[in-house]
Amino acid sequence: MLELLKGLALAILMVPVVMAIILGLIWGLGEVFNIVSRLGHRDHRQATKGHSVR
Repeated sequence: MLELLKGLALAILMVPVVMAIILGLIWGLGEVFNIVSRLGHRDHRQATKGHSVR
């Protein structure tokens, strides 16, 4: 019975920890892609800066 309670306590503690890790990975990947996107847009702006349509 004690072993079952230990397993239950471990599961209850690990669920928020694993969720926090997954959310942290999603947030981190989002930041990485934002940086990559900014770099791509900056290169695009520099290439089109001299070719104004107006």
